[in-house]
Amino acid sequence: MKHLEFKGKYAKALIEGRKRLTIRKWTNLKEGDEVLVHSGGKIIGKAKIKAIKKRHVSEITDEEARLDGFRNAEELMEEMKKMGYDGEVYVIHFDFEPLQAVNPHKLYYGDADLEEIARRSLEHLELDERDRLVLETFLSYGSIRKAARKLGGARKRGEIRKVLRKCYNELVKRGLI
Repeated sequence: MKHLEFKGKYAKALIEGRKRLTIRKWTNLKEGDEVLVHSGGKIIGKAKIKAIKKRHVSEITDEEARLDGFRNAEELMEEMKKMGYDGEVYVIHFDFEPLQAVNPHKLYYGDADLEEIARRSLEHLELDERDRLVLETFLSYGSIRKAARKLGGARKRGEIRKVLRKCYNELVKRGLI
């Protein structure tokens, strides 16, 4: 399942239904996708993507700004400037359903330590070259964020998590963790 992440300061607006739109520089989402919504380090709900429009930031309307939790387009523009948004963006409309907050680590890795998953995987599993590089880089830098930067940027965090989840599941299946 895909994920949609928000800063912790937006959790309340999401849960209360005041935030039903987000603007992103990049997205892999498509209309109709169902996603897990993260905020403040927890999974707080699910969302269904209703529509995605690509356009210039100057075309964002007051109505869209309100759906994004802001008073008007001007206030939203100020926030986007702080985040370095200019040019074309993706305007993503979604329906949100709150869930009882879930720690994503527990959901995907149980009580296992990520570094232990990486070490045991390198030792016990047959890995392709890319998965091995991802795990070695993660162990070398000690954090998903730092390893992602080394592997090509923040978007690589998803790749690292995917490899760790795949390895965790295989280690559990083999009784190695």
